Amino acid sequence: MQIIKSILLITVFSIVNNHAVLSQNQTYTATEGSYVEVRGTSTLHDWSMRSEILTSEVVFNAGNGEPESIESVVFIVQKVTLESDNARLHRLAHKEMDAENHPEITFQSTGNGISWINDDTLRATAEGDLTVSGVTRQITVEATCANEGRLFICSGTKDLRMTDFDIDPPRLFLGTLRTHDDITVEFSMMYAR
Repeated sequence: MQIIKSILLITVFSIVNNHAVLSQNQTYTATEGSYVEVRGTSTLHDWSMRSEILTSEVVFNAGNGEPESIESVVFIVQKVTLESDNARLHRLAHKEMDAENHPEITFQSTGNGISWINDDTLRATAEGDLTVSGVTRQITVEATCANEGRLFICSGTKDLRMTDFDIDPPRLFLGTLRTHDDITVEFSMMYAR
């Protein structure tokens, strides 16, 4: 009888312990080397604005020590940190994005998914709310993430339109130089545990 109780106790403990291991969350935070870049075109030339000053966090649900799903994704960048080699362009862009009243661009996921491409690379999808200049839109962002042990390097692009966020594409020189509405947001995030 004592042997049966011991086996039952060990079995229950193993099940509880394995469930705890299988349902652990792993939090990864963006580190130095991460960036977001906004690229577009104008009637004169292509342009870009970049920031390496940002905050982002991904929480993975981990099974057997490996991410099986994404619990949440949060991303925040201060608009005034987006800069280009043309100071006039980024000052005008900050003004058009109403950086004074709405200083942050934020993304908060509401639904997520991952699929492993191979042992070291996964494809992540995050659906969520992107807020720019006080306007929130539902978007889907996809990224390819390389697993480097305690580091995930996730990169991707997302095409957007400025007018979807009530931003008038900036104009210079009495309107003779106009930026186009379509932009591409490129990101490379180095997430560490």
